Parts: sequence; structure tokens; C-alpha cells
Amino acid sequence: MNADESLAQVEADVRRAEARAAQMPAFEAAVAAVRGVGRSRGRDIVVEVDSVGRVTDLRLSEHALARGPQRLSHEIVTAIRDAEAAAQAATLRVVGELLGGDDPIVAQLAAEQQNHR
Repeated sequence: MNADESLAQVEADVRRAEARAAQMPAFEAAVAAVRGVGRSRGRDIVVEVDSVGRVTDLRLSEHALARGPQRLSHEIVTAIRDAEAAAQAATLRVVGELLGGDDPIVAQLAAEQQNHR
């Protein structure tokens, strides 16, 4: 690679970095807005999580509470896992739409989603 080609490569890298930096506020807002929801089979337990899996809402019906602590706790944990999977899929989708499917961040998120299955 000669000096002109090297300079052109550096300039292209700088433009890509500037474009990525310009996308970061939208990226952060999109990821912050992601929510995933999981429900029990009877739909009387509903869990919502954010993009990193933190529970943001938990709703239990009287019917769900009547099942007893062991069954209830099992169904809550299952609903949380379903909500986490939904949030991961939503995060991957919004980041892919924003950054493009070939972006390394999208590839990393997809690999993490595969590892959690």
C-alpha cells in the first residue's frame, strides 16, 4: 500500500468513526426503549424487562397467587426468561435497523442471543 492509499484508508476510517459517533445517541435511546414481555400459560402472570433483562414490571392475578409459592415462583421465573428472550430479540432488531446487519455490534448481540438459548 502506498502513501496515498494509506492516507485514503485513514480518511475512510475517520469518516466511519464519525458516522458511528453520530449514531450513538439514537442507538442509546433505541436500546433504552426496548422492553420484552413474558406471560404464564394462563396469562395471569406478566413480566416486563428492559433491554438488559432487568424486571421493570411484574403483574400477578389473584388466580396466580392461589397456586402456591412453589408453582408461582416457577411460573414467574419462566415468564422472566421469556421476557428476556423477547427483549434480546427486540434489541437485536432495533440495533440491526439502526446500525445495519453487517455491523460488528449486531454480530456480537446475535452471538450473545445464541449463547443464551
